[in-house]
Amino acid sequence: MKSLVAYFSYVGQTELNRQIVEIEKGHTEIVAEKIAKLTNADLYKIEPAIAYPKTYADIVNVVRKENEENPKVEIKNLLENINDYDTVYIGFPIWYRTYPRIIASFLSNYDFAGKTVKPFCTNDEGSFGIALLELNSQLKGATIKPGLAIHGSEVEKSQDKIEAWVNQ
Repeated sequence: MKSLVAYFSYVGQTELNRQIVEIEKGHTEIVAEKIAKLTNADLYKIEPAIAYPKTYADIVNVVRKENEENPKVEIKNLLENINDYDTVYIGFPIWYRTYPRIIASFLSNYDFAGKTVKPFCTNDEGSFGIALLELNSQLKGATIKPGLAIHGSEVEKSQDKIEAWVNQ
């Protein structure tokens, strides 16, 4: 069987080291590409049908609303067959101490029973917040391995940390 790196990554204004900065390539995408290269996994970018805003104030408002209302976020390009994979790396930025609602929407489209799931995240704090608790409740029947959290400012120099995590 094969492995898949499925990830959502945000591009635009973000908070990094308590400052608003513009990023042209998402932190989670950089980590996802490193994992895919190390594991020879297929790479799948989860994209919303309606693009998220690029300004920090606007994305914060959208994320806050999504967390309050918990909508199913429509995905632009659904993966055709999750059954082709036995190991799925799932990556996301941490928004309001958990994963974005688009990840919840992605997970709800597939049955992960019997699969090994390895979550990874990027954020400005370097932790998962409550995302792992949510994953455990949403991925019934999957074996969820310890996750990898990388601070956004460290993604470019995270190769050793990623390699150690992939090989554990």
